Amino acid sequence: MKKFLVALVALFAVTAVSAQENNVGIRVGSGTAFDLVGKVDLGGNNIEGRLGFGGNHVNITGIYNWEIAEWNWTPSVGKWFFDAGVGGSLGVGGFVNLGVVGTARFGIKFNGAPIDLTVDVTPGINLIGGFGTGIGAGLSIAYRF
Repeated sequence: MKKFLVALVALFAVTAVSAQENNVGIRVGSGTAFDLVGKVDLGGNNIEGRLGFGGNHVNITGIYNWEIAEWNWTPSVGKWFFDAGVGGSLGVGGFVNLGVVGTARFGIKFNGAPIDLTVDVTPGINLIGGFGTGIGAGLSIAYRF
């Protein structure tokens, strides 16, 4: 098990070093008070991680996003994009829940500054710890490096 974890961390590190547009930022919206967000670019598609805080609950979410479209509507300002993905969520607090989430994001990558601004919709289904469904929406701002 220890070797597996070391191999997984090494794989993530190699992916992060070779990635082209990683970013870190903050997301505010429904569901949690706020999320710390990180994204690792995989050459168009990306892996997004969220660490959310709300009340006495902490939520960890991992999402694989596929790049659906990219537009050059405002070339002097930046590139617009739309992506969608699916992943899993684990929440810990007064209770533990495990679920599946999806996401659809629309945003802009600004040219003059290393900033991404996105709005998203994230539906989810809790499978363990109380079956239920929900949908959240959020606004994110992230530093691109």
